[in-house]
Amino acid sequence: LYAEPAVRNDLAALDAHSSDPRTGIQRSGPDDDPDARGEFHLYVPESLDGSQPRPLVVALHGGMGNGRDFLWTWLREARSRRFLLLAPTSVGPTWALMGPDADRQRLLSSVEFVRERFNVDGDRILLTGLSDGATYGLSTFLAGDTPFTAMAAVAGVLHPKNVQDGAIVGAEGKCVSITHGTKDWMFPVQLAQAAQQALRDAGADVRYHEIADLAHAYPREENPAILEWFDPTLALPAPDS
Repeated sequence: LYAEPAVRNDLAALDAHSSDPRTGIQRSGPDDDPDARGEFHLYVPESLDGSQPRPLVVALHGGMGNGRDFLWTWLREARSRRFLLLAPTSVGPTWALMGPDADRQRLLSSVEFVRERFNVDGDRILLTGLSDGATYGLSTFLAGDTPFTAMAAVAGVLHPKNVQDGAIVGAEGKCVSITHGTKDWMFPVQLAQAAQQALRDAGADVRYHEIADLAHAYPREENPAILEWFDPTLALPAPDS
């Protein structure tokens, strides 16, 4: 079931507006290429009628990934906790970490597309990502002039372009979550430890969580903690015993 245990006793409520074509999974791009680079996938919970503003989570895949696959990393929580979920696909095989930034405008345009068509709470827009998606997302978030109100990086690193004269630029007052495995073979945990300290020193409000024995992978079981850090109102009651 694509529903968390706490809401499985009322699945009908999760599908209250399933006949509305504006709900469910949608995508941009050509019909014959669901994995087209530079496009996006969007999930609008079938329980929403648009009367109340809801949070938006924007999830960036890792290197060589795509939005269609990464959407499912967060879909169960989006359906259960009733937030909109946007999963863009990078223009190239991974996000623009070197050279010209071909992804920024497409990313921001996709968010604007969703905000123009759905009742999104502009004070609750989370950017999150895995690996290259986390690194690119954090870099974009710190660079400023975006609609994102918080950033949750998983198995990513701090990009050198966010550092000037040994200090992080753009971090003051920003909310950042870092989740990292102690056995990460691609980005050793020491990089995450250094990043969280540097962000704190630069004035960011940082949540840091290390996971023992986790390698370079996405820990789906951490989604609830990330969401409740981002927005405590997204917490679910304990499931009935």
